[in-house]
Amino acid sequence: MISVDRAFSRVARGMRRIFGGGNPVANALNLSAALSQVEQYKSNGRIPWSPGYSKFKNLLMIESLADPALMQTFRVGGALPEGYGCRIDERIVECPWAISRVRPGSGMLLDAGSVLNAPMFLDRPELAHQKIIIYSLEMDSVRLDPRLSYLHGDFREPVLRDAIFDTIVCISTVEHIGMWPIPKPPYAESLAKPQPEKDLLAYRGVMRTFHDLLKPGGRLLVTVPYGKPEDQDWLQIFGPTQIDDLIQSFGGMCESQTYYRHLPEGWVTASAADCADAEYFNIVKTPEFGPDLAAAARAVACLELVRRS
Repeated sequence: MISVDRAFSRVARGMRRIFGGGNPVANALNLSAALSQVEQYKSNGRIPWSPGYSKFKNLLMIESLADPALMQTFRVGGALPEGYGCRIDERIVECPWAISRVRPGSGMLLDAGSVLNAPMFLDRPELAHQKIIIYSLEMDSVRLDPRLSYLHGDFREPVLRDAIFDTIVCISTVEHIGMWPIPKPPYAESLAKPQPEKDLLAYRGVMRTFHDLLKPGGRLLVTVPYGKPEDQDWLQIFGPTQIDDLIQSFGGMCESQTYYRHLPEGWVTASAADCADAEYFNIVKTPEFGPDLAAAARAVACLELVRRS
């Protein structure tokens, strides 16, 4: 199992990558503040979403992406290191999995949902020669980079022409399509507002749209929370039947399915059957953590789908 001290050392190295350039005084202050937040997270028992959690997660992500052996493990669906991503939400497996499977070289890539819209992902060598369109209903930030273009919109009303993308990356976005808007704090006030009628099958049309946007032979890398099927109002959890429907709705070929499950000791590579009873933890609806201290999804399905030539 990866020790806390070893994880902290990895985080510190990630911090230096982030703050290594620019004004040295400002960098030192930023590094000191960030390390202080991470230390606070550690000393408070590594509770998900507590102060310092996001810094710890992001810097652990940077270290994961920079580890060639670990990225090869994600690329082939191998067993994760013992203790990997303990008490960290599902992005710690979804993002390395997706980036590991982006084929090297130049190409057109669609980030459907804007999860990759951060330097720790966009600066990765796997994406260095990609022309990237970031398409989402909400944008956290816009980066001035000639490789990047931004589109604000709904996948159910696409504005892009067919057969232009080599790769589409869609990380934990499909489960929100057709559901209520994601609530914002204060949550009680946000959820008390009138909500639109839900359509739990709205993903079908979007999956077909993704198929049509790909060039022949192009790949869709899509992840969704997996386990006991459940309507969580602003997202749904996919079970085996919904996964089959997702693949069928795409209409191409399923090249691979990889499943990850969160256990008390961390994330592990698992089978679909091993994950079928996983229950989603929704901190907005259930503020009390379970004994495993899961941050959100307790299992995810990662699908590599291909448009036939």
